[in-house]
Amino acid sequence: MLQYNTWTIEQNAWNPTEEQAIQQQLTFSNDYLCQTAHFEEHYSGAHRLCTYIKGIDVAILNLSAISVRLRDERLDLNEWKVEQFYRCLYKNQPLLERHFEVTSPNGNRLNVTAKRQLAIDRKECMRLEYEVQSVNYTGPITILSVLRGGEEIEKWYPLMNDVRDDLCWTWMQLQPMNIQLCCAMKYRLKKNTTWVTKRPVKVEKQEVIGYSVTQQVVPGDRLTLYKDVAVVDSNRCAKDHLIEEAIRCLTNW
Repeated sequence: MLQYNTWTIEQNAWNPTEEQAIQQQLTFSNDYLCQTAHFEEHYSGAHRLCTYIKGIDVAILNLSAISVRLRDERLDLNEWKVEQFYRCLYKNQPLLERHFEVTSPNGNRLNVTAKRQLAIDRKECMRLEYEVQSVNYTGPITILSVLRGGEEIEKWYPLMNDVRDDLCWTWMQLQPMNIQLCCAMKYRLKKNTTWVTKRPVKVEKQEVIGYSVTQQVVPGDRLTLYKDVAVVDSNRCAKDHLIEEAIRCLTNW
């Protein structure tokens, strides 16, 4: 299923029965942030969603989470027909790239390309580029870019959230450890070659914060989401400055 090369690990076929094991094998890290090869979009099949930071043995937020909706359908590789699936981990960057074509139960077809990269020089930063192209669909596509609670929700407790026009952040306490961390996020959306300036809908709940934007598309249109995330923890930064430092890392990257 996986092809191991000097600088890459490639997957050239879609097999949902092996997805959970493959995600573990394609785990990647920049020596601070560490993630499994979980899907950015919603996935209802068996998977292992893990994001860790160095020195803390608790899965934190899902930093790369997004959601793609077409009217009353949500993109889900466990329910849609998947073709031309390809995934590659570039070990020397580290960069995880994925491409596939999907057909929804209603016959709507999309091409999707996702690139998720952990920064080397700024180890607390992650960048996601997620492109959705309509093949035969005409109508609204809604993309949510969010920070979402992890699997072991009982081990972290949100202290404060803030969703601004240009960025959002969440500040949390890890249980039962006396460790806090702050995650900050900003996003941009492009339709074909033009930046979308429409004001997004803010999403702010206890376990999910971020933004939602809807665009009308016709076959051939591309929506490209650019999502940047920065994470800092109290092992490396004073608790009183976590929010300030997370925002600084995000805006100076």
